[in-house]
Amino acid sequence: MVVWWLAWAYLLDLAQAFCPPGCSCDDAAPSASCVGMSLNVVPILFNPGLCRLNLAHNSISSIDEAFVFLDKLQELDLSHNLLISVRTGNFKMQSGLLELRLAHNNITSFTSGAFRGLVALRTLDLNHNSLPDLPVGVLDDLPQLTVLHLAHNRLHILTQRTFRGLRGLLLLDLCDNYFRHVPTTAFEDLTSLQTLHLCRNRLTRLDPLAFPTDTLTSLTLDTNNIDSLDKRAFLRLQQLQELRLDCNTLHEVPTEALSLLVTLDFLSLSRNKIKTIGPNAFRGLGRLSTLEISRSPHLESVHPEALDGCRGLQTLTISHNPLLRHLPAGLLTSLHSLRSVDLRANGLQSFPEAEVPWSSLRKMDLRDNPLVCNCSLQWLAELLGSSNTSLAAPDLQCAAPDKLQGLYLSRYWRRQQRAKLGSGWPPDPLGAPWPPQGRPLPNRHIMAEEYVYHTPASITKVPVTKV
Repeated sequence: MVVWWLAWAYLLDLAQAFCPPGCSCDDAAPSASCVGMSLNVVPILFNPGLCRLNLAHNSISSIDEAFVFLDKLQELDLSHNLLISVRTGNFKMQSGLLELRLAHNNITSFTSGAFRGLVALRTLDLNHNSLPDLPVGVLDDLPQLTVLHLAHNRLHILTQRTFRGLRGLLLLDLCDNYFRHVPTTAFEDLTSLQTLHLCRNRLTRLDPLAFPTDTLTSLTLDTNNIDSLDKRAFLRLQQLQELRLDCNTLHEVPTEALSLLVTLDFLSLSRNKIKTIGPNAFRGLGRLSTLEISRSPHLESVHPEALDGCRGLQTLTISHNPLLRHLPAGLLTSLHSLRSVDLRANGLQSFPEAEVPWSSLRKMDLRDNPLVCNCSLQWLAELLGSSNTSLAAPDLQCAAPDKLQGLYLSRYWRRQQRAKLGSGWPPDPLGAPWPPQGRPLPNRHIMAEEYVYHTPASITKVPVTKV
C-alpha cells in the first residue's frame, strides 16, 4: 500500500512539473501560457489540473480531441489562430469552462453540437471570424451564457429561434456585420438581454417594435445609415438608459420615437444630417443627464425651447458644428442642474452672460469659436482673468476685430484694465492694491506691452550721492 502511494505521488509530481518548451506554467494557479510560440497543434502533456490555458497567437488549425484530458479548465484562449471550424465534441469534457475565446480565427461554420459539454460557459468570444450565419440550435448547449461577442463577422440575417437557448444572455455584440434590418424575431428569446451592440452595420431604418426585449438598458446603433425611425421603434424599451444614434443620416431629431424612452440617461445624436433642432425636441426625457450633438456639419439653428423636455440635464455637448453661429436666448437658463457645457468649435461669435446657469455650472468650454471681442464679451474676459472663480473655463482667443485677432481674451481684459488705471498699473505688491486718490504710485516695474519685462541694460542708471 505504501509503495502504491509513493508511486502515485511520484507520477503526480511529474505531471505538475511538466511544461512544454517555450511555455510559461504556474502550478500554483494552475495555469499555462504558450502565446506566440508558432504552435501548429495543441500540446497534450499539460498538467491535467490546469484551470487557465492561453494558446493565443499561434498557428493552430484544428482542436479535435485536443482537450479531452483537461477537464478542469475554466478559461481557454484560442484567439489569433487558424481555426476554420468547431466540430462536435471538441469541448465535451470542459463542463467547468467559464470563458472561451475564439476571436481572430477563420471560423466559417459550426457543426451540430459544437459547444456540447459547455454547460457552465459564461463568456464566448467569436469576434473577427468569417461566420455567414448561425444555424438554429448551435447555441442550445450554452444555458449559462451571459456574454456573446459576434462582431466583425459576415452575418446578415438571423432567423427566429437562433438564440432560443440563451435565456440568461446579458450582452450581445453584433457590430461590424452586414445587417440591413434589425433581426427582430431572433431577439424574441433574449428575455434577459441588457446590452445590445448593432454598430457599424448597414441598417437604414428602424421598424415598429424593432427591439422586442424590454430588459434592454443600453443600445448602440451608431455608424449605420439610419435615416428614419418609426415612432414605435422603441416602444418596448421601458428600461433603456443609454442610446447611441451617432454617425447615421438622420435629418431631424426623432422626437416621437425618443419620447417613449422615459428612463433614458444618455443620448448621442452626433454626426448626423440634422439642420435644426425644434421646440421640445426632447420632450419626455425628464431623466436625461447627458446629451451629445457634435460634428453635425448641417446644424444651423437651435430653438430656444429645444431642451425644455430635459430639465434634469447635467452634461451638454454641442460642439464642432461650424454652421451654428449663435445660441438663442433662454436655451440654457432653464437647465438648473447643468454642470458641464461644451460648445467648442462651433461658429459662435458671441455668448451672452445671461445664458449661463451660474447656480450649477462648473465647467464651460468655448474654445475654437470665432469670437468677436467687444463689450458684449467683457463679462467673459473678466471671468477668465479672475482667480477666485470655481468655474473651469479654458482661455479663449479673439477672432475679430483684426487688431485683436489671436489675442487671448484674458489678456484683452488686463489690457483694458491697464488703460483705465494708467501709470498706477500694476499695483505696488507691498502697498495698497489701488493708487491713492490723486497720487499715482511710482512704477516699480518697467513693463512692455503684454507683460514683457525690459532687460536691466535698458533701464537708465541714476547716480547716487553719498551723505
